[in-house]
Amino acid sequence: MDQLIRLTIRGISLSQIQSGIYVLLLEEESGRIKLPIIIESFQAQSIASALGKKDPSRSFTHDLFFSFAKKFHIRLKAIVIYKLVNGIFFSSILLEEENDIEEGNDIEEGKKIDKKEHKIDSKTSDAVALAVRFQAPIYTTREIFDKAGIYFENGFPIDKENETSDTGIEKNNLLFFKKKSKQDLENMTEKDLNALLNHAVVNECYELAARIKKELDRRE
Repeated sequence: MDQLIRLTIRGISLSQIQSGIYVLLLEEESGRIKLPIIIESFQAQSIASALGKKDPSRSFTHDLFFSFAKKFHIRLKAIVIYKLVNGIFFSSILLEEENDIEEGNDIEEGKKIDKKEHKIDSKTSDAVALAVRFQAPIYTTREIFDKAGIYFENGFPIDKENETSDTGIEKNNLLFFKKKSKQDLENMTEKDLNALLNHAVVNECYELAARIKKELDRRE
């Protein structure tokens, strides 16, 4: 885990423009770099419920998995957001299964614990919903941060290379790209498209985000 970056949940925001769209905002421990991820309504409500921000009487599928895992001595050790393709984040769930193994014929001689580790792929939103319930750490790679992370200073995005504030400029840049043609987006690199996509999401420019997503999908 030394080569990974640990994240915390900064918040979940509801789009005031497009119904059913939420943004899960994760951040590094220093709080300077944030990773915005588009998630669906069900997962957003489930995460909020686990964080204690919704009606605790409502049960989600993630709660059932949590109860099932506890019953069969399965522990979620961590989740890792390890890949980003065309604006979609991919995650791995790291599980640990504990089994009692009797030593000898006499139970009083004691038992030892056999631990088996498993890794399964998951939607990032589902993985985060489970991590909150298990109080498990959330990690990502440096590559993901370089590709999609947004640097913030005093609540505003900044230029991570020049460390200068982009307050007021960031939205102007987004408005500028809104006026760009399809050909202009086609000429951009995948890295730049992914970065612009995340900026568009943070600033709730969902029309622009949809155009960028369409161009990324075309390149598959």
